[in-house]
Amino acid sequence: MADIKWNPGVRLILSDVDETIADLYLPADENTVKELVLLLQDGISLFFITGQGLRSVRERIINKIPSNLRWRILVGHCSGAEVWGFDKEGKQEKKPFYSIYEEKLSSKQKLKFREVANQLIKEFELKVCPTMPIQKFITQVGNDPLSILYEDRGPQITFEMVNAYDLTDDQVKKLKHDIPITHGHLDLRIPMVEMAEKLLTKENLPITPRLGGEFALDLAVEGVSKTTAVKTVLEESEILNSIGLNKNDLKNYENVEIWGDKFSSIRGGTDRHMCEAVDKRVRAIDFREENPEEFPKGYNIVVWDGEKHLQEGLLEYLQSRYE
Repeated sequence: MADIKWNPGVRLILSDVDETIADLYLPADENTVKELVLLLQDGISLFFITGQGLRSVRERIINKIPSNLRWRILVGHCSGAEVWGFDKEGKQEKKPFYSIYEEKLSSKQKLKFREVANQLIKEFELKVCPTMPIQKFITQVGNDPLSILYEDRGPQITFEMVNAYDLTDDQVKKLKHDIPITHGHLDLRIPMVEMAEKLLTKENLPITPRLGGEFALDLAVEGVSKTTAVKTVLEESEILNSIGLNKNDLKNYENVEIWGDKFSSIRGGTDRHMCEAVDKRVRAIDFREENPEEFPKGYNIVVWDGEKHLQEGLLEYLQSRYE
């Protein structure tokens, strides 16, 4: 039995999506959805903050939740570039609560943004595939490091470098670019980040390349992070009210909890940015077996100690509240 116990005081859960709620590009497990529904029925609100696009989150999780409960859910997609809510009928609101993407980029800049992404694909000779479950992708392409999953999510363009974030020496020899050893790994994303920075600076675009998830490279709106999304929601009474909460409901640090799977400050762990937006005593549960020595100091980040991990570990944690 795990030592980490359910937090009975929680009112708002801030959660990553991929490999926390659901496996990458797969729908959430029916049992996980059932547990989330029970949380919503108990008056607990959910705020999904993810590098994924809004459509993906809706199709994989939210559409599986009864429409009369969806109003308690917020989605900060594309790493928090926009935050969306749902009305009492379960329909997506017509406008986001905010959109840094629309504020920062003109129509011309949006086109240039896509041109830079295409330049990266051409320069690194990448073979672009549409998004799909990882096992299906590997079955199709094997271990080819230049085959990638690619998605334009609007405020963010994502390269999923499934076979290229931990290259072998033999793989590197076949590549056009030099790959430096970074934190003990040969990672094709590193020279891609360097080139992307040069191209984006040349075009004067407010876009930043950043490592995300286990093997993603995201081109995201400058200044946007999961911190941005969480701080905005916690500071705006209108947004809190829309999900049935107010600031008094969250005055105790135990009223908020964070779920994620990438808190390491070494390997691009973006979930740690949720911690930076709240009281340092707020508990964050890491459902990946990460080394706590790599966590940012001073935060209450704990590694789930159950038998399972990632999205299966989260389900295990959810079901533990009945013990």
